[in-house]
Amino acid sequence: MRIMRSRYLKEMGIDVWTSRSSVVSFGSAAPTFETTSQSSTLIKDPDLSFEPRKNEGLVQEPKELSDGQVPKFMFGLFHYETVGICISLPSERDLHRSFCDDVARAMGGNTESVRYQLLKWPLASASDIDQSISAAREVVAQKFRQMPPKLLVFGDDVRRYYSPLLDLAPFSAETYGRQSLMMVPSIKNLFSSSSSKRQLMLALCGWCSSKLY
Repeated sequence: MRIMRSRYLKEMGIDVWTSRSSVVSFGSAAPTFETTSQSSTLIKDPDLSFEPRKNEGLVQEPKELSDGQVPKFMFGLFHYETVGICISLPSERDLHRSFCDDVARAMGGNTESVRYQLLKWPLASASDIDQSISAAREVVAQKFRQMPPKLLVFGDDVRRYYSPLLDLAPFSAETYGRQSLMMVPSIKNLFSSSSSKRQLMLALCGWCSSKLY
């Protein structure tokens, strides 16, 4: 098992992190966070007259895969020393780097020394490597264990690969081992909804002031 696990990690470069200077900035249209000298968090463009669209914010439950099926996903992992962010990506162009930096800065993360890694599955075309959902879950769990003690996850589909997220309510925080986790189901809805932006702001403020943080 140890040899097979090493092959997974070697195939996907699991321990190779990218420095800040090597990361391309995407997602310029993302909402912006600011911090004050008192470390309070503000979201620009609150649009208090916003009326949510019908069914907005409802996230479809991800379909479960059988163990024989090969899942496909792409996660962007940001390591800000004390704060980590995982974002589910439809493509590498949807990285939303500046948004992640703003959120991490509001949470006290070090954006000057950020490391980034793209976690893609399936990891290789070799037929002799186990790329089932069980193998994917093992790799995701191993990768999350390397993340900082505060981990913010964007993307409801991440839940199927990391069991501590399964029962975690949106915009709520829970501890699992040495980590405090919070999940935002849909980053797309967050960008299009002022009410979701305010909900995230309040959740982050509560998280920062709680004992879980």
